[in-house]
Amino acid sequence: MIRPLGIVFILVLLVNDLKSTNFDLLKCDEYTIQDGIPQSFIEDFFQDEQGFLWISTQDGISRFNGYKFENFYSNPFDSNTILSNYIIEMDNWNKDSLCFTTRIGISIFDPTTKKFKNFPFALHNDSVGSISSSQIIGKDSLLVSTSKGIFGVKISNGKSFVKNLNFTEKVKKIISLNSRIFFVSDTVLYERTKNRNIPIVRYRKKIVNLFSTEKGLGVSFENKFILLEKDISGKEILSFPTQVNDCLFVNDEYWLATQEHGLIIHNINQENNKNNERNPALLSKKIKSLFRDCFGIIWIGTDNGINKIDLSKQQLLQYRPSQHSPKSSNNSWSFWENDSILISGYDNGLQVLKKSSNTHSWIPFSGLILDIIDFNDTIFLATSKGVYTLSNRDSSYIIDSSYLKVSHNKKQDIIFSFFKTNDLLLVGSLNYLSVFDQKLSLMKRWAFKNVRGFTQVNNSVYFTGHPTGIYQIMNLQDKTKWKIQTTPLKEVEHLLSLSIGKGKDSSVWLGLYGGGLIRFDTQDKTTKHYSTKNGLPNNTIYSIIPFKNTIWFSTNAGLSKYNIKSEEFVNYTTSDGTQSLEFNSGAGYINKKKKQIYFGGINGYNIVNTNKKNVNSIPPKVYITSIIYKGEDLLKSDSKNTTTEGNTKLVTIPHKRNNFEIIVDGLHYSSPKENLFKTKLEGWEDEWKTVKGKKSFRFSNLHDGEYTFLVKSANSDGVWNMKEEKIKIVIKPPFYLTWWFIISLSVFFLSLLAYTLNSRINRSKSQREILEKKVRDRTREVENQKRKLEEKNRELEEEKNKEEEVLLNMLPRETAKELVSTGKSTPKSYKMATVMFADFKNFTKITENLGPKELVAELDDSFAKFDDVVGKLNIEKIKTSGDAYMCVGGIPIRNQTNPIDCVLAAFQFQKYMLQKRDIREGTGKPQWHLRIGLHTGALVAGVVGKRKFLYDVWGDTVNTAARMETSAEEGMINVSGATYEYIKDYFECEYRGKLPVKNKGAIDMYYVTKIKKGFHTDDEQTPNGKFFELLNFKVYTQQSFQNVRDYFIDLLEQNEFISKLKYHGPHHTLDVMRASERIGIAEGIGKEDLMLVKLAALFHDSGFLNKYENNEFEGAKLAKRELPRYGFTDDHVDTVVNMILATKIPQDPKTHLEEILCDADLDYLGRDKEEFDKISSSLANELIDMKILKSMEQWDPIQIKFLESHTYYTKTCINDRRPNKIERLREIKDRLQGPNEE
Repeated sequence: MIRPLGIVFILVLLVNDLKSTNFDLLKCDEYTIQDGIPQSFIEDFFQDEQGFLWISTQDGISRFNGYKFENFYSNPFDSNTILSNYIIEMDNWNKDSLCFTTRIGISIFDPTTKKFKNFPFALHNDSVGSISSSQIIGKDSLLVSTSKGIFGVKISNGKSFVKNLNFTEKVKKIISLNSRIFFVSDTVLYERTKNRNIPIVRYRKKIVNLFSTEKGLGVSFENKFILLEKDISGKEILSFPTQVNDCLFVNDEYWLATQEHGLIIHNINQENNKNNERNPALLSKKIKSLFRDCFGIIWIGTDNGINKIDLSKQQLLQYRPSQHSPKSSNNSWSFWENDSILISGYDNGLQVLKKSSNTHSWIPFSGLILDIIDFNDTIFLATSKGVYTLSNRDSSYIIDSSYLKVSHNKKQDIIFSFFKTNDLLLVGSLNYLSVFDQKLSLMKRWAFKNVRGFTQVNNSVYFTGHPTGIYQIMNLQDKTKWKIQTTPLKEVEHLLSLSIGKGKDSSVWLGLYGGGLIRFDTQDKTTKHYSTKNGLPNNTIYSIIPFKNTIWFSTNAGLSKYNIKSEEFVNYTTSDGTQSLEFNSGAGYINKKKKQIYFGGINGYNIVNTNKKNVNSIPPKVYITSIIYKGEDLLKSDSKNTTTEGNTKLVTIPHKRNNFEIIVDGLHYSSPKENLFKTKLEGWEDEWKTVKGKKSFRFSNLHDGEYTFLVKSANSDGVWNMKEEKIKIVIKPPFYLTWWFIISLSVFFLSLLAYTLNSRINRSKSQREILEKKVRDRTREVENQKRKLEEKNRELEEEKNKEEEVLLNMLPRETAKELVSTGKSTPKSYKMATVMFADFKNFTKITENLGPKELVAELDDSFAKFDDVVGKLNIEKIKTSGDAYMCVGGIPIRNQTNPIDCVLAAFQFQKYMLQKRDIREGTGKPQWHLRIGLHTGALVAGVVGKRKFLYDVWGDTVNTAARMETSAEEGMINVSGATYEYIKDYFECEYRGKLPVKNKGAIDMYYVTKIKKGFHTDDEQTPNGKFFELLNFKVYTQQSFQNVRDYFIDLLEQNEFISKLKYHGPHHTLDVMRASERIGIAEGIGKEDLMLVKLAALFHDSGFLNKYENNEFEGAKLAKRELPRYGFTDDHVDTVVNMILATKIPQDPKTHLEEILCDADLDYLGRDKEEFDKISSSLANELIDMKILKSMEQWDPIQIKFLESHTYYTKTCINDRRPNKIERLREIKDRLQGPNEE
């Protein structure tokens, strides 16, 4: 893992990118043995051609890809491991290989197999001695320096050949500079040229190290370092009185790794470079090596691990005061700066940086220092214990209490912030907003909670307060006009406002605790809310600092920069250099002259260099390093699954269990865990997928075929490499789809089929005759059994049908089914049923003159005819008893027509008996006279008993019907008053008086004489078509009207738009329905037409459900769609639709019914003054609401024009409404004209 350290002390000042910025502010990361390096003492760094970083230590080497360290160690029992753990040199070796130099020889590393080839030519070889360094000079060749001199080494055919180069003294180091070879021995610097060893410079001190730089050759002694010019003339460019182990030239600066004094940076453009031996943030003062990789990142090797610095990512500088003032808590709250000093406030004191001497003073304070300001040449401190001042006495700084008092409950209030404007000092505290003049006299104080910050727009000062809102002090230039204006923010008033700032325009930004940001436009008073949904890292905003086209925010999750033009947030966390993720409220300050912003937090503070980008513009290197299948890396050089097609590798994977993993490396070390990858598997997916930090991609269960895996990478700043890395992957088809398997399988099945067919043919020949005989015998036997079984089933079926027929003749079908299935029947109640009794008068006398057979035959003939009649009219026969016949209408299937059905049946009974009497006339046979009684009411029907089932009915209705029958005269049909109410619209009835009934009082009785005129045929007892039309309308259509009325009135009342209309609401629909009924009755239209007019009135304004204008067409469409669902005929629907369309202004009725609806729609025009004015006013208000009418002043002229053009069409409205309408017109005209002048 990487631990950002935040502060690195250096001995000098950086220039160019970091001019005038202390190195101790730079962001620096560290890696230690806990992070995975093999050993703490770092010898050297090297970057191979792929971009991997190699680190050599005194106990092994490590390859780093930005995520983890892959370590390699020596194992004497494994010849494929490195020769020794102590690595002293690293370099490229031929193509794709690396050379590692140890004390006893070299090891050649193959990155594909990750194996070493060792050449221990100095092991136990006294003539060579111990190797101190090496330098590659050509293919398979290198020079090595040893304790015994200089040697040339050649590797050929897997063997090493060593040659003495005629120098036998101990050599410390050998290097190459500008294609020239230099080495040092004891006190002399040599150059090897043309197979000769030529001394260049001889020194008095022993040389301990030698290294090359862009500017020249570095020579290090025990207590001195010099840099010689490139031409090695002996002229010194640079000299330092310390031992240097490595040297790096970066941006006109020499970076020197010292033995005891840490890191020294010397700027060649500055005369005075100050040394500072304090390096508390480096892992150690003993620095062994320096290295700058291909991504511009500097690596520092110490005896305690590695430090890393990315100079391109130093927009955010870090500072911890405790490194200069150990007593500081590092919890930073406030800042103030001029050309001489920088003052920073903390929760336990104050630090003053004197810039001229770069010295720091610490002034302790037992409280938080929340703000600092210079007012009238006095530095004021806002603290948690009131207002204090900072003074300089005898070259030391002292905090004094101030006579600027802001007290609350006899204690000094917590002071949050100062603001200076118009020679006034504004002081914000926990409980007040105070204004002081130049003499520090209190001019005004308002009681306000939580005044934490100020900002100024034009002549108004805005400040924070609680409850949270936009608070503005107006007219500050004239104290007599001071006032505070408040703009409430209801949605966030319960939240705490922590910060405030001004935007580039006239906007004010308000930072909330847990509520994000509010942008308030001071001109149009509008607000806009920003939160994590818009890109903020956190919804707690501690400070707001505007700068040019950006606004910077400190939050509880790092820093954020808002671009005003693009309206986008860019966030910064600890990986970008923030002191921590948590900052402090109000701890923001800008030095506009230096273009630097200070943000204080819990672990020091950050300095934002606004004129500097925080982007590493070098793209990463991306490689496909491994394809793992069944634990094996298929990209190893010895893998049989990998081939090459042109410049592209091709990997073959079997179809079975094709679960494999592709591992990639996107090499860039700035913030490696933030690196991005784009991947795509062509042939499987069409779109690129972008992920962060993920280095392995798993695939499984792919279909057989060819795929191409492509990968691109970007560094943590989104800089992508230009060309993707790719590899082809071939998934073999499964064995059952290979050509050889298909051919083999085909041959096998064809052979098996041929064998099977041949065997079956042979067996069939021998068994055919036996089987045929058995089949014939068995067939005859089965046919005989089948015939007997069919006869038996037929007999059973006939018996069953007879039993069911008998049962159905005795009981209703549903009751019979219930008895058959369950063995019992549940009685049912009926609210409306008609019971009819019929018997023959003087039956006893008739039986005396007839024999039994003749009597039964006569009864059977009559009752059979009665059965036919009731069957056709859906009347249930109950029973016969002697000469009595009983039936009931409305059971077992309920209906509304049973009283009419029973009366029609009674007429047919009497008609049949009359026909029989006409036949007997003159024969001498006795005449049979029938009397019939009916009553309608409630009853219970069901089956009683377990044997000889009988369907019967019970209740007062049965008894009353029996009384009706016994009270009837021969040849007559006697009905009760209850039945009369159901049939009176269809039949002529004759009132007979009342019949007393026990427990019920007197009951009205009527004789039914005939069907009403116009509804019967010639015999006056048979209904015609008009009879059934009337019956259908009465029973069904009127009920449908009631249903549709209830439904649509509820629909209109529940519709939010229509229910709010002042005129065309549901009340208007009901009013028009009442008016249409009144006019229709007065006009003498029939009941059906009256119902249709009311139906049209119901639908005439239903179009408002869809739109306001041209609603008549919408209403007609709705009626045409809905009415058929309620059983209305096409003729009914067409009539209703035409009436609705006729109401469109100007009205144009064509039929009498249309005239009735048009007059009903505008009936209010002719009503009395009070009702007219009320309805007229509601219509005007509705038109104003709909923005059709601008004001009530326009209404009367419109009314006059409308009333003058309006016409009533029906005689009823012409007589009843027209006079009132004319009077209303005159009143409106008088109102417009005004009072007459005399």
